[in-house]
Amino acid sequence: MKLLSFVLLAVISVVPISAKAQDSCSVPKVLIVLDKSSSMTRTLDGHTLWYWAQQAVTTLVNAYDGRIDFGLMIYPGTNHCSTGQVQVDVGPGNAADIIAATTAAPPTAGNYTPTYQSLDALVSYNPIMDPTSANYVILITDGWQWCDPYDASTRFNAVDSIADLRGLGIKTAAIGFHNTVDATALHRMAVEGDMERSGCDPTASLIGASNRCYYQTDDGAQLQQVLDSIGAVITAEVCDGVDNNCDGQIDEGLYQACSTICGNGVEECVDGQWVNCSAQEPETERCDDIDNNCDGTIDEGCTCLDGESRACGMTTGACSTGLQFCENGTWTECRDAVWPVEEECNGVDDDCDGFIDENLVESCSSVCGNGTSVCVNGNWTDCSAPQPSTETCNGHDDDCDGVVDNGTNLCPEGFDCIEGTCVDTNGNLPDGGTDIGENTGTSSDPDGCKCSAGTTGSSSNGILWLGFIIGAALMFSRKRFF
Repeated sequence: MKLLSFVLLAVISVVPISAKAQDSCSVPKVLIVLDKSSSMTRTLDGHTLWYWAQQAVTTLVNAYDGRIDFGLMIYPGTNHCSTGQVQVDVGPGNAADIIAATTAAPPTAGNYTPTYQSLDALVSYNPIMDPTSANYVILITDGWQWCDPYDASTRFNAVDSIADLRGLGIKTAAIGFHNTVDATALHRMAVEGDMERSGCDPTASLIGASNRCYYQTDDGAQLQQVLDSIGAVITAEVCDGVDNNCDGQIDEGLYQACSTICGNGVEECVDGQWVNCSAQEPETERCDDIDNNCDGTIDEGCTCLDGESRACGMTTGACSTGLQFCENGTWTECRDAVWPVEEECNGVDDDCDGFIDENLVESCSSVCGNGTSVCVNGNWTDCSAPQPSTETCNGHDDDCDGVVDNGTNLCPEGFDCIEGTCVDTNGNLPDGGTDIGENTGTSSDPDGCKCSAGTTGSSSNGILWLGFIIGAALMFSRKRFF
């Protein structure tokens, strides 16, 4: 009986926590607003921009289906510059419907880019105004705000449209696709949308690669990567007292750097609040060889005798203390101390913040593409870029030398590699030795082939004899003529 009571007590104590997490869990709502202007028929890497956008959207909705409720708006609508129309309403399990809605390509001419008109329509679109969840718009466009005729006064109207959405609690991520986008307008949209690219400058007026706040993608792979990163941000747990990732826990595992005037530390998220910063707090100064009030001076107001010395500086990480000396009744500057420097990948806490090799990532590449390397325990990890492999006859550039199916010994003797397939250049078909499906020949040639590689059939012998007879006849007729 005591054991049963204990079990019941344990269950009762757990239920409110789980119920609280469940009650606060509502998956994010995301409406994808996709530009279907005629410029999306331009070709990139052998396919249209629309094809690459469709592939990237397909990957996104499949990857986050169940963790995000997706919907899709395509613009323009039914005519050349009409407001976009929601093709798939925001809701759960919509991946297949969204993929199907992106199948048809845009016309090669006539479709314009009514971006602000389409965004304006969303201020009354209820499915992304759910007060129980986070609500987002992902805008993907390859051009400028443009209707025929072009009206320059409408260039930045979409910025106001996104500001209106933000006022309703809807964040917007702005993505420029390919090289003809309006960078200035997209930069301002991203700032208003509150989904800026990390490291951007919201105040910038001259927009470049280093300071832009919108996401610029120049090919299909980059577009797919950006959409995946946005999906990760949207589904990440944040410090807000809500079970954002719907795993039954609230604000779990969330820590961030913090500081006081005395130094750096780490704080944790508890019930939507950042608390318990581990950094030292300033205290009243005492004559104890410590800068208790963290004003940069140790034991100010204390007297000293010439010739006395005391330690100064830091002992965290690679830092080490130096010495102060009492000269003319006052302490000198700290001498010979080792102070924090920029963190390097060396297994040492160079910046003396209590963390070793933190946040060190560098770009890298191979002949096959780009990747990243991360510093772990003082060493850079292997580059994540794809690596070359041995060239085979498959229509691909396996060794990444810029040439497809080049090299030697790609096919068996007597065969040449042609368009990714080993072909017998003598005209014979290779005898694989086994049937594929049902036998199509006789028992003596079960593959349906009448010859094996390297042999000559009877038909070729007949042609040779026929040529010999014709030649002999011609020679005989010439002799009779002369």
